[in-house]
Amino acid sequence: MIYLKTIFSTPSEIKYLKLNIQESYDHIDKIIICEFNYTHTGKKRELIFQKYLNYFNDEEKKKIIYIGADITEYVRQAMNNEDVAHENEKLMRGYFVKEVKIKDDDIIFSLDADEIVFSQYYAEIIHKLQNAKWPWQRKSYRLPIRQFFYKINYHWENLKFISPVACKASYFLKKGFPAQWRDEGRIYSTYVGSHYSWCISIDEMVSKINNYAHQEQFAHLANYETMKNAVEDKIYPFDDRKFKINVIDIDTKKEYFPKSIYKQLNEFKELIGK
Repeated sequence: MIYLKTIFSTPSEIKYLKLNIQESYDHIDKIIICEFNYTHTGKKRELIFQKYLNYFNDEEKKKIIYIGADITEYVRQAMNNEDVAHENEKLMRGYFVKEVKIKDDDIIFSLDADEIVFSQYYAEIIHKLQNAKWPWQRKSYRLPIRQFFYKINYHWENLKFISPVACKASYFLKKGFPAQWRDEGRIYSTYVGSHYSWCISIDEMVSKINNYAHQEQFAHLANYETMKNAVEDKIYPFDDRKFKINVIDIDTKKEYFPKSIYKQLNEFKELIGK
């Protein structure tokens, strides 16, 4: 079996999940969508994915395995404690193996909702992993995807993002539960997609800062005006790394974007910057 595994936590991710389903549709058997009743910081939340099922057509729904998980017995309170928040995050990344019978030879694309592998690269990656039958052959690849920030056409051109993985399941299963299913393996030879990081509304940015694994570091940024100014001025407020944004013309530079996005650009109209 070939799976795409991802995590859902906010309504803003629905349109990215749809892109992932459409790009992978002809190449995977199922997409596993995991949702949890706690945030990374250990705050209780409602399971809401089922409210958005009608966003997907009948054929897309057939691909979905939805896991709405109660992780009360595992999660820990992590507000203002980044180390514990990352443990909660790791639990959520690896929890799917408790709900889906994953075999050693299954192939897993492990992506966050806003990380999109383009359709034209699936077959090549799958072929490499299916042929990895001997112990010395690569069982996991880190997948380079172009980083976009704030707007879906604001390309952070001096950053190479390589956290998503495609792997033989055995690579992470042998690490025990929970495994990270991320950030390990040989770096793949070419860019295979795009990451639409923080390509959400300002209100959603503030909410994300208050609930994600880095909350302890960046709680001081959870302010509407702070994040609004960061977007408008194209600055990166989280640290002092170089933040070089190249505004890509989405109509002419189509190699930077998943083909499926052009069928639903209206969904992204507020996220296309000038």
